[in-house]
Amino acid sequence: MVDVWGREDLTCPATRQQIRRLVRMAYARPWRGDTTADRSHCLDTTAITEPGRLTRIMYTLDYGYHASGWFANSDYERCLHLSVSHPRPDLPVEVRQLPADLGPGAYAAMRTETPNDDEVRAWGLVLFREHATKAWFEPAVGPNDPYRAPNVVHLRLYLDRENRPILPRGEVYDLRPWDDGTSPAKITEGRAGADVR
Repeated sequence: MVDVWGREDLTCPATRQQIRRLVRMAYARPWRGDTTADRSHCLDTTAITEPGRLTRIMYTLDYGYHASGWFANSDYERCLHLSVSHPRPDLPVEVRQLPADLGPGAYAAMRTETPNDDEVRAWGLVLFREHATKAWFEPAVGPNDPYRAPNVVHLRLYLDRENRPILPRGEVYDLRPWDDGTSPAKITEGRAGADVR
């Protein structure tokens, strides 16, 4: 079993080998936002705070938030992204329509329940260790958001360009280009306060 960093009262049900595989796959197959989820980023296990309850963990290295022009602040370019949910295979699958801008179609999704904050933070301690307090906590969305899976809670640990954990400075839309001047034109030109050299 794996320890829950700093919490002697909790035990992680995943093995060291499973956690190492998740971390290794996150770096071996980073997620750029332009593909569907890779099954190798997932771990189906049980809960830390509610032993025996089914829990799905997804762990990815995401990048491209700033380089694509999505976020103006370069501190938000890349992150380790932990997603936690409680699958409900005992319930019928849910058929969800794709958003109109993605074209016609639908997909089947297993129903899930939202994990409590303590469960998500415990998994953050397992994967982010001493850097867990730097993670950005993103609550679950409801069933009416067409772009995101409902009942999934996210923790994002932002990284610098050398993949070291950081606390980003400012908000995602604050203009903070890369120091070396390689930020995309969408970021550096045409915005109020942009660097228009």
